Amino acid sequence: MSGRATVVFDLDGVITTRDTFATLVSRRLVRAPWRLVLALPALPLMAATGPWPQWRAPVSRYLVRLALLGRDVDRAREGTRRLALEFARTPAWLRPAGLDAARRHLAAGDRVVVLTATEQTLARTLLDEVGLRDAELIASELAPAPGGVRMRPHNYGARKLAALQAADVPRPWTVMYTDSWADSPALAAVEQVVLVGPSPRLLERARRTWPGKVTAVG
Repeated sequence: MSGRATVVFDLDGVITTRDTFATLVSRRLVRAPWRLVLALPALPLMAATGPWPQWRAPVSRYLVRLALLGRDVDRAREGTRRLALEFARTPAWLRPAGLDAARRHLAAGDRVVVLTATEQTLARTLLDEVGLRDAELIASELAPAPGGVRMRPHNYGARKLAALQAADVPRPWTVMYTDSWADSPALAAVEQVVLVGPSPRLLERARRTWPGKVTAVG
């Protein structure tokens, strides 16, 4: 690429091999049986709504609220920071293809923006620990809620595109690396799409939707 490209990266599934904030949520649900009981009806909905981000987002937010009941924002952020350090120190939880691509773009002088639904402290700590300190970050945040905390804003689905626009990241957005169809609103706005470790179904759907601008790595 010539000049300074603007390169957007998803985090979960691209820089990491597993969903960062879902790891925290699932651990807290499993450690408290009463939380897990309340979560069970939502779990099939999480699986069933995968192709429809607008329906999956409220289910995800419900599970976050449930997992973090009784926590304040500071304690919740401390938990996300500890988990970020664990991710950074566990090679199997990191995806070399995405990490290497982000490092290459930074070394080339490109503007790298990590656009993620995960929580800000978790994402920032993880990026710093894996050598992506110079990457910009647009992430979800935690806010006080009755009895605990909630995600506000929650950068998922169409909200990602709105967050990218609100952050005043100027166009053109040269390329976006992702592993998820949930990012399709943002993918439609970029010049090139790179799918990281995609399933054959996702790759075929993306190439059919945006012919000529989709490649795959990893």
